[in-house]
Amino acid sequence: MDIVDYINELNQEKITKFLETTKSDIIIKNHTQKQVSDTSWIDMVEECIPYLDNIIRNPRRFIVQEENIVPIEKAKVVTEESIRHLAQNTNLIQEIHDDGTVIPLKLLNVYREETVDLYENRFIKSLVDNLYTFVQNKLSESNQRSFAKIKNIVTYEAEQKDNKSSYKINLNIESNFEDEVDASKDGHSLEERIAHIRDVIGAFRGSTFIKSLKESSPVRSPIRKTNVILKEPNFIKALELWEYLEKNNIKPMTSIIDEDVESKDNNVKNKFDFAFYINADALTPNKKEEETAYNEAIISKLINDFVFTGEIDEKEFKKIITKEFKDASKRKEKIENNIKKCFQDFIDDFDKKTKKAFALLK
Repeated sequence: MDIVDYINELNQEKITKFLETTKSDIIIKNHTQKQVSDTSWIDMVEECIPYLDNIIRNPRRFIVQEENIVPIEKAKVVTEESIRHLAQNTNLIQEIHDDGTVIPLKLLNVYREETVDLYENRFIKSLVDNLYTFVQNKLSESNQRSFAKIKNIVTYEAEQKDNKSSYKINLNIESNFEDEVDASKDGHSLEERIAHIRDVIGAFRGSTFIKSLKESSPVRSPIRKTNVILKEPNFIKALELWEYLEKNNIKPMTSIIDEDVESKDNNVKNKFDFAFYINADALTPNKKEEETAYNEAIISKLINDFVFTGEIDEKEFKKIITKEFKDASKRKEKIENNIKKCFQDFIDDFDKKTKKAFALLK
């Protein structure tokens, strides 16, 4: 029989009677291990990387001008500033020839040099250093996966007794469930995203721009809100990242829960009680098989009695059995017909009386 048909044909009365005579107990032990990692920092860093890349590839520069008064023999370039300064400081003139040639003793030497050592650039260098430390801390804190592992151990004992039968069951079931939060994005797994961030930060730290600021003084909070930092889109995003790192460096990014709970859930117990009935029903002898065995026992006794006490051969015995079986079948049919006739007469009589009653009411 199909299992669905079996369930649909279950006798509710038999189930109720079985459960009423059942004593059962259940213990459920639940072990839960949860790890919740806040991976929002990955989204934030990924969002800010293009802006940092723009700054590092195209850093801001300015010209540094240094002025030194040096002996004439050490002066390499004579500029307008040098001549103007000499005219204003005649004490630096050694002699003037008749033809008007001026021989200076010393000259103003002007040096112009391009540099990236600006506050805004030092801010970016400090931000990259902080970002590197932040990512290292997050990755050493714990695995960045978020998952739940649940283990259940159910111990169930039951006993059923009635006048005809008794059943016992001792059952232990262990179940394990594991579920993980999918942190992939744009077809890249969590591990691939983290690896990409580490590679990019490594490239930033190895860039010529960051290396050129190696000896510069680091920037610390509070950040000076210059016009560039407040108005230039790349620096606006860099400031947002700076503030995010400071805020999230304090609070833990990963929480781990490990707990054990023991309970007795009646709803679960009821389901196990029903399963106990199904198991017991599977072991209960089939009624048709019982009837067949009973009939075979009667016939066996009849034949044995007849064979051991009578003096008749098998052929004659079969003839008598066939005749008696036919006669018995006829008597059974006659009785059943009489019952049907009585029942039909009763229905007809009831129908006549009903019609008569309705006629009187009219």
